[in-house]
Amino acid sequence: MKNFFKRFLVLLVVFILGVAGTAFLMNNETTDDRSDMNDAVLPEVMVQFGDVLTNRMYGYRQPMEADFVRDSVTPLDTTKKLTLVVNPYDTKVRNLSYEIRTSDGSKVMENRTIKSLETGSDGYLRTEIEISSGLLMNQEYSLQITLSTNHGDAYYYTRVVSRSATYTEQYAKFADDFVQMSLDKTQADNLAAYLETSDSASSRNFAGLNINSPLADISWGNLNPQLSKAGIPVIKDINETTASISIEYEISAQNENGNTEYYLVTDFYRMRYDETRIRLLDFKRSASEIFDPSLSVISNSGLLLGVRSKDVDYLTNEDGSVTAFTQNGDLWSYVPDTGKFVEIFTFRKDTESDFRDARVEHDIKLLSVENNGDVDFMVYGYMNRGAHEGYSGVGIYHYNNDQGAIEEQVFIPCTESFEFLQEDLGTLSYVNQSGQLFIMIAGNLYQINIDENTYEVLADHIDSDDFGVSVTNAHAAWKSESGDYAGQIEFIDFDTMERRRIASEASQKLDLLGFMNEDLIYGIVLDGDTLPNATGYMIDGITTFRIEGFDGTVKKEYHQDGLYVAGVTVGTTLMEFTLVQKSGDIYKGVKKDNIMNNSTAATDKTSVEQTSSSRQGVIVRLTFEDSPSSEEPLILYAKVRNAGEKVVDIQVDKSSVEEVYYVYAGGGLDSVWTDPAKAVQRADKQTGVVLNRAQQYVWERGNMKTQITLNTTDIPEIIRTASLDVQNLQNGLGDSAKVTDLTGCSLENVLYEVSAQRAVIARTGSDSSVVIVGYDQYNTYLLDPSTGEVKPYGMNDSTALFKNAGNMFITYLEQK
Repeated sequence: MKNFFKRFLVLLVVFILGVAGTAFLMNNETTDDRSDMNDAVLPEVMVQFGDVLTNRMYGYRQPMEADFVRDSVTPLDTTKKLTLVVNPYDTKVRNLSYEIRTSDGSKVMENRTIKSLETGSDGYLRTEIEISSGLLMNQEYSLQITLSTNHGDAYYYTRVVSRSATYTEQYAKFADDFVQMSLDKTQADNLAAYLETSDSASSRNFAGLNINSPLADISWGNLNPQLSKAGIPVIKDINETTASISIEYEISAQNENGNTEYYLVTDFYRMRYDETRIRLLDFKRSASEIFDPSLSVISNSGLLLGVRSKDVDYLTNEDGSVTAFTQNGDLWSYVPDTGKFVEIFTFRKDTESDFRDARVEHDIKLLSVENNGDVDFMVYGYMNRGAHEGYSGVGIYHYNNDQGAIEEQVFIPCTESFEFLQEDLGTLSYVNQSGQLFIMIAGNLYQINIDENTYEVLADHIDSDDFGVSVTNAHAAWKSESGDYAGQIEFIDFDTMERRRIASEASQKLDLLGFMNEDLIYGIVLDGDTLPNATGYMIDGITTFRIEGFDGTVKKEYHQDGLYVAGVTVGTTLMEFTLVQKSGDIYKGVKKDNIMNNSTAATDKTSVEQTSSSRQGVIVRLTFEDSPSSEEPLILYAKVRNAGEKVVDIQVDKSSVEEVYYVYAGGGLDSVWTDPAKAVQRADKQTGVVLNRAQQYVWERGNMKTQITLNTTDIPEIIRTASLDVQNLQNGLGDSAKVTDLTGCSLENVLYEVSAQRAVIARTGSDSSVVIVGYDQYNTYLLDPSTGEVKPYGMNDSTALFKNAGNMFITYLEQK
């Protein structure tokens, strides 16, 4: 009996421990809310021209603003027919519908639903649409394609434009063939005829090749890569004369140890089609290695990031023990003492990856790296997969190093595509210690309270030319445009939320020039000191400028008797400007001057260097204060913690956004300007195009008729007066057209406007002007406003005449 009770007690204890252990494990399983990111489920949509697929589009979960999405341009020929192709992957597509809208999205021109799509032998779904609405030639419209799927509706966007004889299929095939031939040593010699190889020696840098690069570099030197993910040509701009196409693809190569490296590559082609062949006008290629810490990346000198841009976004904590860095839309942290790597954030899948998860239409901004390894960061742009797949927006995240998981603090959806969102967030994005996010969107300054999922507008209708932020983004300043404080500079500290205002004295105004470190730079302009320069630009002659701290302390004041400051540019280490003096009623340049940033920056424990290898060419290295202690990597992968929905939906009023001009070049949005003349000059330099807010073509490089003469009766009457008074011209045009001041552009630039059926007013003297109504190879044709006669004037003489008069040109854009 005694032995029986002993055995009974032992079994009872075992049973209790077993139940307790099982309960503990089950409890752990149910409370561990960490997981991998959800796979992408949205299909892709493409446009087919002949046998070539183009313009791969990715699905959005919500309708986007038509004038803030311009990922591709789809040309329409006279048939106005398009073949749409859907790659459904594992998703069931129920039907397809489409809408044609005006470029600003305000008016629906046409809509239709297609209930059944044909399935091809390649598994893709196809349908042909024929656009019946009367679209104007050379005017962009928004095409929204909606797929109804078992995962909900998805929206896809491209721009359509009616052009004649665009040779779309030939251009797209050329780009595709160029990629293939550059990967094949037996065919690469065929590319030599298209290149403009320079005789000067060059270091092989696959992160930045161009049309002048050696053929050996274009054909990948000793890298010997293979195509691992084929790209689809994306049309960025196309007209009767030229086309610009971008193509993204992935290649793989074997390193010295036989391990596989992967690279994302983007090619950009600008082409012209003549009667015999395609001519390559411009070519750029950038390759960026996908970071893989298992590929012997630790060296005595630091961390080898491989082939990539030398502009590395990285952040090191105070004691230098942890460095976080981004590469190809991925976020990593590294501990040199232990060799520990953590892949904190990525959309990319390790296996069965496709372009939906590999796409890099997002960016990461590092906010803080703590000594315990925690990292705060922001992800903004298109969300490839996960809980917000298909949304464009801004997410704030915290990585907990102890728990090996990231948690979303807040997500702010947006109806702008990545390139527009990047333009806004590139101006300002800052999180203070109180968990408040500050961002600029469409001229409005927002404060988002992360913990409370609320927001407020701190200031609205801010002119982008009158807004500046400090180096750390902890301070910002802007000029108030209206109200009681109109003309004053408002200065804010985002950490303390204190504000102060700087007011001008009588007969003065203030110009906000920028920041030097955390100190504001502003200039004082006296009444009567706003005059044109030699090229006709109106400039503020700054008599004095100050560098001032937030507490009001003036760090430096600059003044030169009889001289004025103009053309100010502020960099991280140097403020440069031109000193001008009055010469009659204009300013003339005297000399350049600058102010050095003498602030002693803290020694950075991490730096970026470039080195090279015979196989990869130029590569980038992160170098640390001390050599890494461990050469054996320990690689960890962060999980995603589900902390519930934390979405802040900002209502952005863009109805009063200032008139802006977008420069598209090199395959994307290059820059945004409020001055159309500066936009044209930038586009000319970058061989791009200029569009206004309504996505009308303001200017195109290389798309000009060889000769044209306008019918003067078709020119608005107020334009025929050749008035140089912009307001008078606008009053005369009314709502039918918008005056466009191109003062400062060259005659060659403004002749595009004449080619586009828009006359140009040009100043010829202090009180005289003419209207340019035509041109040919040798002459311009000028309308005399006093007589109404049109006479030829030699091209060289015209160039000199207008230049001596300050290159003052005024034209107009019809309001469509």
